[in-house]
Amino acid sequence: MTENTINGHRRRPATVEARRLAELARAAGFGDAPDDAIEWSHEAISLLGSDEETPLLADVLRWQGSVLLHRGLTSRAQPLYERSLRIATTIDYEVGRAHALNCLGAMAQRRGDLDGAQQLYRSAASVAERCDEARLCGMVQQNLGILADIRGQSASALDHYFRSLLTFEQINDVQMMIWVLNNMGIVHVRDGDLREAEAVYDRALSMARERGNLLAEGVIEENRAELRLLQGDLEGAHESISRALTVAVERGDDLRRAAALRLKGACERHAGDPGAAVNTLQTALTLSAVAEDALLGAEVLYEFGLALASTGDETTARTVWNTALDAFERIGARQWIDRVRTRLGDSGRTAA
Repeated sequence: MTENTINGHRRRPATVEARRLAELARAAGFGDAPDDAIEWSHEAISLLGSDEETPLLADVLRWQGSVLLHRGLTSRAQPLYERSLRIATTIDYEVGRAHALNCLGAMAQRRGDLDGAQQLYRSAASVAERCDEARLCGMVQQNLGILADIRGQSASALDHYFRSLLTFEQINDVQMMIWVLNNMGIVHVRDGDLREAEAVYDRALSMARERGNLLAEGVIEENRAELRLLQGDLEGAHESISRALTVAVERGDDLRRAAALRLKGACERHAGDPGAAVNTLQTALTLSAVAEDALLGAEVLYEFGLALASTGDETTARTVWNTALDAFERIGARQWIDRVRTRLGDSGRTAA
């Protein structure tokens, strides 16, 4: 045998095994084994090596980054996305480049840079449309909807979501449909259409459970808890929060744990135990800061102020709300800005 033949026989099984491990990692990343997902993606990258830049290597790096991002390990995800983009660009792997741009947009969004996120999403959409990548076009439409919702543009957000949902329905991508339905529910809650929100959440939750998507299940339970708090159903909210926390702990996901603890603090405050709420929200603040989620951190601050005010510490509460307002203004979260300003009173912010 020649050396090339030997190399050919060696390379083929390594590539096949790397792809198998990468697919296992992608599935595990949404379930109850994100640690296994990270280990398998590491193994896949090791098998592929770093000498030859290939589309598969670009994909595996990006998938590993997303497992980390979904667990709140934002800083660890960034270099993987950047390397994936660099490889895809170097080898003219346009689909991979579009996916990497979309992922970097999600990272910018998490850190509160909505303008940067929008620019990256639009760049990703341009490449995806040129490559006729329907799934990625639907993903970008959904992400643009999230930005619109954060900015308080409900009609625009729903328009993006409907387009995204139509795309995923046409290609029968149920996993992505789950996320769009969840996000549509959030807009319906903000618009006061609670009955429609409940129907959308129920549909999304059923689909997530059928497919073993624990990450989505936990997020939907968080949003159902918020809906139930608005409906005055503390018992129902507590049930959803407990499930969301259980999922977050099972997955070792500190980002989702922080989000669930924000709601747990709100539930404790509504139940007449603001002291417990203060303690719960202090933990949520720490976890959200580690995860680098700018919007969630500001939301926790707002709720922390409500808990402090309920204990009678109005002075510290107003200081916290001023800090939250600064954060919301940096992000450009229009609906939250208006809410905090209303809380601070018509006279605007006070001296800390």
